[in-house]
Amino acid sequence: MANRLNPVELIIFVVVAAGFGFSARQVFEEKPLDRVAMLSPMASNPISSAGRAPASTEPLLGSVDFTCQKDGEASVRASRIRISGPICGMEAGARIASTSVLNSANQFRATVFTDLGSRRFSTDYIPLNSDKNRIQVEFKFADGRQLSRELVLHKE
Repeated sequence: MANRLNPVELIIFVVVAAGFGFSARQVFEEKPLDRVAMLSPMASNPISSAGRAPASTEPLLGSVDFTCQKDGEASVRASRIRISGPICGMEAGARIASTSVLNSANQFRATVFTDLGSRRFSTDYIPLNSDKNRIQVEFKFADGRQLSRELVLHKE
């Protein structure tokens, strides 16, 4: 059988080859200064001009060290915080039943991670409302004892 040239395949080949040739020509003929010229209006009017400002300058995440001595108060700039500290009231031989942390300002109940070996706890990141956030930390023990502390965080 003789090889016959399919006209549809020939048209497709010509179109693809022409597109490739045009692209290759554009790459080789492009002047290196063209891109710099496009950026020159931005160089004369940078983003940090008086007309524009960053959307936010406050840190997103922060951490607070919790102490057992008494109820505490602190100021924070972060919009979400992680609380960590010792398990209060954990005497020798005592077994902790549960630890709960609640931000009463927005009713967010944190997930609490306890490390019984080091007798410490940590939370996931707790979202804070503007101004005052009352964080209730409550420890429940297997023998029925309960110990609670309040931490007041002022979000700046």
